[in-house]
Amino acid sequence: MEYKVQCPFCREKFSIEILKEDGEDQEFIWDCEICCRPMDIHARWDESHHRFSLSVDRGSGFDEMAI
Repeated sequence: MEYKVQCPFCREKFSIEILKEDGEDQEFIWDCEICCRPMDIHARWDESHHRFSLSVDRGSGFDEMAI
């Protein structure tokens, strides 16, 4: 299923796809498609609404590499 998320850094919205086949409780890091900063996304299946409930936060615990 396709879901709209809003980046907690740049506030832009874009779509991501989350599949129930990958589990009913998923956590992953997704880079914003606009500003490329990492977001922590937690998707939990809501059986009563037959869709995922999403929580989106600023990514943490990543290393930046100096170039």
